[in-house]
Amino acid sequence: MQKNKKKDEFLKFRITEKEKKIIQERSRKYGKNVSDFSRFMLVNGEVICITLEDRRILAGLANNVNQLVKLFHQTKSEPSTLVQELQATLKHLKNAYRRST
Repeated sequence: MQKNKKKDEFLKFRITEKEKKIIQERSRKYGKNVSDFSRFMLVNGEVICITLEDRRILAGLANNVNQLVKLFHQTKSEPSTLVQELQATLKHLKNAYRRST
């Protein structure tokens, strides 16, 4: 973002007192004033939206991982499919993330 470019447009929206405090704390954390921080986040930030179908898929993946961990604890040895299942899970998570952006 160019620092010296004249900013002559306004954007107004309402927030709660709690949201204002969160924004102020985050802007302080990153060493920016609220205006610069808000502008950066609105221009460059992202909102991740997960559909109901994605949630269903993620719940199934979480269930698979939980079953593998339970099996690991029961047998005290690594299940033969653990690495493949975790790789498949990561692939599905990456695809779900890409679809949401």
